[in-house]
Amino acid sequence: SCSVNSNFIIMGLPASGKTTFLAALWHLVESDETICLLELDAYEGDLTYLNRIAEAWRNFEAVPRTSQVGDMNVAIHLRNRETGEKGTAFFPDLAGEVFDRQVEDRIFRKDFMKNFSDDDGILFFISADVREDFLSVTELNARLPSNVESEETLNNDSTDENSENIITEWEPKLLPAQVKVVQLLSDIIRPPFEPCLRRIAILISAWDLVHDSGVTPNDWLEVNMPLVAQFLKTNSDYFDHQIYGVSAQGVSLSDDTAVDEIATLLASRRIKIVGPESEGNDLTEPLVWLMSAG
Repeated sequence: SCSVNSNFIIMGLPASGKTTFLAALWHLVESDETICLLELDAYEGDLTYLNRIAEAWRNFEAVPRTSQVGDMNVAIHLRNRETGEKGTAFFPDLAGEVFDRQVEDRIFRKDFMKNFSDDDGILFFISADVREDFLSVTELNARLPSNVESEETLNNDSTDENSENIITEWEPKLLPAQVKVVQLLSDIIRPPFEPCLRRIAILISAWDLVHDSGVTPNDWLEVNMPLVAQFLKTNSDYFDHQIYGVSAQGVSLSDDTAVDEIATLLASRRIKIVGPESEGNDLTEPLVWLMSAG
């Protein structure tokens, strides 16, 4: 069986909020601007990179995507101010494309496996901005160009050869996000991984998009990603899960008015996190849960 999850690995598809979270977390533990439950113990990785993304985050600039800055692993060692418990947040290479490729090609990156030990917890990012995932089969079919054509039309010389009546062949990258998420999670409970009970904190990022609707992160997952919610419930022998809504940026960067309003706050106060019990500004809350002994 697995031991206490004091370390955890970050996972998530492209654009699911991992880098923004890392930027805000680095600002939080490095600036000491507000008191949060975890403090910085040490770090491994490119300090220039960490400072660059934190700087962009503070200045309401789009945080540079990981794939634009080359491969790099970042490990942030944290200590609980109250209990002295220590843990490490490991951001492997961070490019979500790696996880996309894992689903599509069914191949693990060796370095991901090497850094993922039997007692690791998981911080899994899902973006709340998943409009395409809501489409029903009927809606999807309605979007496809009609390919039912009479012989006459097909043989007609005046038909534009480039007409878009050819249906693109389906490929794995067209899978809905929730199917990819379930695939990534089910990979971890099969060999070559050791199946055991792991803690997993699901972070629904861009929570500012749904915050005012009054739904809880749990409800949001059940409504918008029922497959993921069902998978977590069914596999309670493997995953002890908590669901959080997080807005690490605080606002949509394209909303100038909102940016102006929030710019008057201390940077650390822009962060909003909605947990199972309460909401606040301490981004380390899910990490504390992952590090606690249960």
